[in-house]
Amino acid sequence: MVAHNVLCHSNAHTQPRPVAYENKYVNVKRVFNTQPEVMGFVICVGETIHERMLKKPMMTILLSVQAGLLLSFGVLMSCQGAELITANYMFCSFAVLAADPEDRPRQIKGLLGNWFFCWWSNLLGAVLHFVMFAWSTGLIKSVVDFRDDMNGDLCSRSNYGMANLCKVVKVCRAKCTAHFTTSIIRGAGCNWMVCLAIWLQMIATEPISKFIMIWLPIELFISSGFDHLVVNEFLIPAGIMVGGKYYDDRCNWGNAFWFNFVPVTLGSIVGAWFLVFPFWLINKDGWMAAQKSKADAECAHTIVGGKPVEE
Repeated sequence: MVAHNVLCHSNAHTQPRPVAYENKYVNVKRVFNTQPEVMGFVICVGETIHERMLKKPMMTILLSVQAGLLLSFGVLMSCQGAELITANYMFCSFAVLAADPEDRPRQIKGLLGNWFFCWWSNLLGAVLHFVMFAWSTGLIKSVVDFRDDMNGDLCSRSNYGMANLCKVVKVCRAKCTAHFTTSIIRGAGCNWMVCLAIWLQMIATEPISKFIMIWLPIELFISSGFDHLVVNEFLIPAGIMVGGKYYDDRCNWGNAFWFNFVPVTLGSIVGAWFLVFPFWLINKDGWMAAQKSKADAECAHTIVGGKPVEE
């Protein structure tokens, strides 16, 4: 594979393609993309991510911060064009698998760099969102002001700042005290569904179908109580920063990393690979055949009898 020089994602797969009809070829809107085609789109995105990391690392950092900011506005939203670490576990892995042997070290370098900078930048974006839009505006109060009432009726009051405070602190405590293995499994289950959502929406070619395809797996992991890494990078720091230690002294950065961020990161990688390796084995023959056919067609178009064809 030749790494792409473009630094943004492509929507070429949503465009019409020629289809035979009454001995003629007409452009018709595609209802869906094939599995090998989708794998090609994913590989293209992965290569683009690697090139962006290697050529313009600051762009990767800024887009990752943006993704952390955007994701913190809801439990999960589509950050088109932004760099979200959970999705990149899939995109970057496919790009490495598809790389030619001589290009693979470069792709691995891009993968490792992206995973490092994107992880920390997503955390930075999530913390910035909490500080700028939630804490400083009073949407979430500080525990120190209500620590004597945390076990009372605080959560049932109508004041949003108090109710949000209660929810954030209790979620923080739950995640900072979870078992290490449990967090790995919850992270794996979540990112398996996240990557499946991305894959399914790439199969669809029009907005309504994409919405339905991406919504179903996301609803599944949310209702199952799985751990989304970047969502946790918002909730746990929020609980610590508002003073969760006054509610439970286990709400601290050490527990946040050891009992959640580290195992959920490992689980997120495993969850992505639950999709990457089976789908690679299933679709690689069709994708490689399409690549060879495309290369042969380009060669036949540009060279006839050893001489370039005049346009």
